[in-house]
Amino acid sequence: MLSVKLTKERSMLLYAAWKALLFAFLLTFAISFAAGIILITIIDISPEAIYQISSKRISYIFPVIESGVKAGIDPGLLIFLWNSLGALATISFIYTATFFDPHKISRFPRGLRKIFCGRTRMKIFCFLPGCQPIAEESLRRLYVWLMVPLLGMILLGVETGFSVSTSTFLFDSAPLAFISLLPHGIIEIPAIALAGAVSFSAHLLMQEETPETMTDEMFGRIEAHKKELPIMLIGFSVLLSLFSAGLIEAHVTGRIMALLS
Repeated sequence: MLSVKLTKERSMLLYAAWKALLFAFLLTFAISFAAGIILITIIDISPEAIYQISSKRISYIFPVIESGVKAGIDPGLLIFLWNSLGALATISFIYTATFFDPHKISRFPRGLRKIFCGRTRMKIFCFLPGCQPIAEESLRRLYVWLMVPLLGMILLGVETGFSVSTSTFLFDSAPLAFISLLPHGIIEIPAIALAGAVSFSAHLLMQEETPETMTDEMFGRIEAHKKELPIMLIGFSVLLSLFSAGLIEAHVTGRIMALLS
């Protein structure tokens, strides 16, 4: 019975983390979309300039896709690989959480563990919600580390919001701008959020504890949480969703936009 109860609690944490990440994306998307409209219509900044800045991070994949297409590789597969690397990276945060455990600093990889377990207080991150009350530096670092998926979804929401707002003017059509995102985004965004929820659920687990929780106790709870999550099933579901989204983005979204324009 205890095992079933723990699994249910972990499932609720995972679901709460997934919802929080989706909400973070939608909120920052709405804010940046409105900001983009204001910058273009009121402050008179060109949509091209905003688009170039907002798409700077993802622009690095464009030459790779072009080279891949010339080599005969399906662009949908390349988009899938790009998104999959990011999704798997966010899942890996829960596996590297043990690197912050000062009691395991002598284990492999020792060099990385020494870096992760640095004793210098991370004052720059004290402004993050819930970080200030944590007394143990190793737990403070772990807390911030497991928050990265949330920061990633916020960044994705900002980039996407500005992209759609500028596309509204570039396409001279708001519906067309949203359609450039929706066919694949309705699958891709929830899948990326699910990948991030694996690690972010451990962050929520830390939020439930008191600041006085001992280091070894917290790392034990994070490890137990990781073992009870169906991470392999989640990873497979995420990859399958991203594969579908990649094919849709490469072969369906453009056709829909061409028909409507």
